[in-house]
Amino acid sequence: MSDKARYALEKSIPELEDLEKKGLFKRKEINMIVRRRTDFEHRIAGRGSKPADFLAYAKFEKNVDRLRAKRLARIKDHIDGAPSVSNWSIPQRILFVFQRGTNKFPSSMELWAAYLKYARKQESVKVVYDVYSKLLSLQPRNVDVWLSGAKWEFEYNKNVNGARALFKRCLRFNTEEERVWLEFLKFELNYLSKLLTRRKLLQLVSERSQLEDLQGNEAQKEVSGGENGANENENIVALNVDDDEINTDLNNLPEMNVSTLGSVEDNPVLRGDLIMAIYDVFIQTMTKRLAEPEKRERTKGLAYKVLSLVDKFDILDRTHMCDYIIQDLIQRYPEDPVCLVLQLTLPLRYVTLDDEAFVSGLQQNVKFYQAWVAKSKLSNESKEKVKEAYIKYIEERFLYHSKGEIRSLLELLTKKL
Repeated sequence: MSDKARYALEKSIPELEDLEKKGLFKRKEINMIVRRRTDFEHRIAGRGSKPADFLAYAKFEKNVDRLRAKRLARIKDHIDGAPSVSNWSIPQRILFVFQRGTNKFPSSMELWAAYLKYARKQESVKVVYDVYSKLLSLQPRNVDVWLSGAKWEFEYNKNVNGARALFKRCLRFNTEEERVWLEFLKFELNYLSKLLTRRKLLQLVSERSQLEDLQGNEAQKEVSGGENGANENENIVALNVDDDEINTDLNNLPEMNVSTLGSVEDNPVLRGDLIMAIYDVFIQTMTKRLAEPEKRERTKGLAYKVLSLVDKFDILDRTHMCDYIIQDLIQRYPEDPVCLVLQLTLPLRYVTLDDEAFVSGLQQNVKFYQAWVAKSKLSNESKEKVKEAYIKYIEERFLYHSKGEIRSLLELLTKKL
């Protein structure tokens, strides 16, 4: 037996003695556990070991711990229920198995995933931070890991700044990954939506009440962070990056740590202006190496995806953000019929057939379209394409889903157009 295997087994002696003393396992069962552990230790220490051996070892330990917990729940009224070494020794052993496995097979994502999943389940915040830090240092171009870390920071630790920092650092290593940019935008939209929803529910109207609420949240985070053994301002990973090696445009991303006090009317942050600044860098980064017409189609495709993201957050000033994106498309492609229809139908973008003002809103929009036709300097051919696209929008968005008088009105309207 190797020294490492012997050392690992000797460390489990107090735990096994405690299990027998509490009456949770009989001597015969403990001997079986020792034999299985000895076998696993030999397997993982050998030259022919595989990641599956570490996973099997961890699975065995989980089964032992599950059986221990069930027996303890059954006889807890008849024994001393005070926590002892056997309460935490097996989870610590499982984490140690995963640690050794990832050290030996650092490229095995199956091991890393199982390690993270178990650490999260045990709410071992410090271990989770360590795992992410090591994994991202080894695989800085693994987008899934970066996104997982950012999600952990935002949803579990409630650390918006930490999640945002991870997104930015991920983009430095994966500048042209479309998925990362879209997830970054989705994160910012989600955060802003939650912020406004909270203020609405708690009726935080004045800046003073908003500031008190923010300070209360910060104090609560510090307390929970101390209980979990993690600092709110602690980063999951700190990697040294040479600015010459990354896209310099990323260095110009707006700093999002700005005041979010006030209302949507008087604070551009709450209107989504900073999110639109990220959109600008996103489009520029993803299309700067492309040539026309590939650049044209790529830009339009990315803009449509961002518009679809914005559409999902109804508490935000969606019209303002959509107008910004559409105006950007119009400036780039002033004669594109699809882009022009997006601009012409923006007032109808969030109108439904059930709205009381649907008919009047539609009539106003048709007048707006007709006024545009009269003033536009585009060629007749271009105007005809815009008209076809506009009628198609009305039909697909409203006509095909309408009934009764509304349907008759829409049919007359499309014929008139």
